[in-house]
Amino acid sequence: ATAAGCLVAMVLPTLRGAGTYVADMAARSRPNRAASVQRASVDLVLVALAVLAWVQLRRYASPLAGSGGQLGLDPLLVAAPTLGVLAGAVLALRVLPPLTRFAERFVDRRPWTATMFGMWQAGRRPHAGPVLLLALAVGGSTLAWSLISTGERSQVEQAGHTVGADLRVTERTGGAPPNRAGELAALPSVDRVLPAWRDEIRVGRENLPATVIGVDPASAPGVVRLADRLGDGSASEQYQRMIDERGAPAGVELPAGAREITGTVRTPVSNAARSLKVAVTLLVTTPDGLALRLPAANADGDGRATRFSVQLPDLGGARLRLAGFEADGGLAAGNAYRLQLDGLAVVNGDGTTRPAELSGGWALTAPGVNSTPVQTTGAGFAAVHAVEVIPGGQFAYQPPTRFAVVAGGDNKPVPVLMTSGVRNALSLRVGDTVDLTLSGATLPVHLVGELDAVPATTGEGVLLDLPAAVDAMIRSSGAVRPVPEWWVGAADANAAAQAVSALPGVTVLNREAAIEAAADDPYWRGSRTGMLAAALGAVLLALVGLMVDVWATARRRLGEFAVLHTLGATPRLMARALLAEQTFLAGIGVGVGLLLGTAVGATMAPLVILTPAAGRPTPPAAFVLPWVPIGLTAVGLLLAALAFSAFIATGIRQRVAAVQLRIGGER
Repeated sequence: ATAAGCLVAMVLPTLRGAGTYVADMAARSRPNRAASVQRASVDLVLVALAVLAWVQLRRYASPLAGSGGQLGLDPLLVAAPTLGVLAGAVLALRVLPPLTRFAERFVDRRPWTATMFGMWQAGRRPHAGPVLLLALAVGGSTLAWSLISTGERSQVEQAGHTVGADLRVTERTGGAPPNRAGELAALPSVDRVLPAWRDEIRVGRENLPATVIGVDPASAPGVVRLADRLGDGSASEQYQRMIDERGAPAGVELPAGAREITGTVRTPVSNAARSLKVAVTLLVTTPDGLALRLPAANADGDGRATRFSVQLPDLGGARLRLAGFEADGGLAAGNAYRLQLDGLAVVNGDGTTRPAELSGGWALTAPGVNSTPVQTTGAGFAAVHAVEVIPGGQFAYQPPTRFAVVAGGDNKPVPVLMTSGVRNALSLRVGDTVDLTLSGATLPVHLVGELDAVPATTGEGVLLDLPAAVDAMIRSSGAVRPVPEWWVGAADANAAAQAVSALPGVTVLNREAAIEAAADDPYWRGSRTGMLAAALGAVLLALVGLMVDVWATARRRLGEFAVLHTLGATPRLMARALLAEQTFLAGIGVGVGLLLGTAVGATMAPLVILTPAAGRPTPPAAFVLPWVPIGLTAVGLLLAALAFSAFIATGIRQRVAAVQLRIGGER
């Protein structure tokens, strides 16, 4: 509808310019007072409607959706860009007379006789047709091109926000196998692979639904599609705030190239009621927030030494950290479970072995139990977890025996970014700390900033520092959550998506596919075609109007040219004067059209770009001005106006001679 409105706005004045309107405007040198008042009233109405339309666009959540949620077409809002172009054009005509007088004063100081004469003639045309025609044509085409470019960029940004990255890979089972990160990193066209959490929660007294997305802010730039306009600072600034507020990473960093961890483990159980096994698992993490549970051994409850060797997964060169050791004997069958580790060593890819020093503070932790310090002995430790066995025989319920020895460190809250809805529901301000309950875990979080929307969400959301959250869970309870999603940065998203689709148990969302689907939307294709037709129609009709205007102007001036020729003015001087007049008016029209189209596009284009559901896009549309097609249109119209004037000027000698003969014959 906007494109059709632009086309109508260009057609009406141009058709008038092709007939009586242009000839009358060229001949009229001093408009009467009644006409001036009437014209001023029309101009005022156009400007008022344009301002009202702009205000309405800013107030409405959706230009096509009423407050009641029912679809309703508002002609005023649909025609807002058209009204803006028309209002700007009539205001430009009001500026033309003083601008012409200024040009006359400038030329008067120069020995340019032809140019001076042309400026005088332009001053006699305060409502010149070429200015209106070119301003409307250039302004309309500039608006059309800016709407197209703004819409195309908005589609790209919407697809990035919907998917979150170039590719978003979802595990259909809810958890990934240990080697999934390596599989994804080895695929063609894949640059980066980031693990991600996704939790659907409810917050506040009103149970506001929100989506929690956990990613690594240090690795997010270049992978996570977070628009700068969605926060109170750039995306890089928001990420840096999260990084600055996180604590030191938990665990001991393993050497580059580590392929295996070996050692000896003992798990004696005091007063064991039966023969039992205790499963020992290694907890390892990566800098981007991936946490893995690597089974080490099923040790005997009688305390016999069990040698273990754990192969480390290939994660594309990522440095692993040994963050803890988990022991789980099932339901209690004894009073105390002991975990003793000796001879811990790391085997490198070249076969060399070196001891693994468990430096820093370590602690024993278990669900519902306060952490207690554990004394390490270089490459080992010994920790005891007491269990209260419930009397009553083998059929009585017994408490679980799971516990972990984990690396200590700073217990700082997890940095997060929240949307305003979540922040208000929790009654928080930036800098506050609150407990956030996720699926099976409660984490203390620290609000470091606010976002308008979180990538890959459709409503309120929270962006969580994933490595900090992983470390907090390991330190508090020794728990490790499975990875439900992977956010992938790819050089060729389509090729990478095809390769990822071949992996078992995953679903792939492709940003490029989302962009292509948006470009093929019938609503967008129709709008784009209409806007291109409006731009082309405005240019063609302006060319017709310019040709008629130049011809009518020269025809009206023939009598004046004959008198001037009799007084001594040469045909060359008169031709140059006509060219100077048309150049000045055409230049003013093109310049006004560029300013007009840019101003209207910058103020209204982001407000009229909609989703297929007639809603505001996320992130909000950003104004784009494609200078190449706009510049070609403006320069082409200016050259066409000068070419028409030059063509008419070449025949002035013959036309003036014919007029002089007719004047002589009449006498």
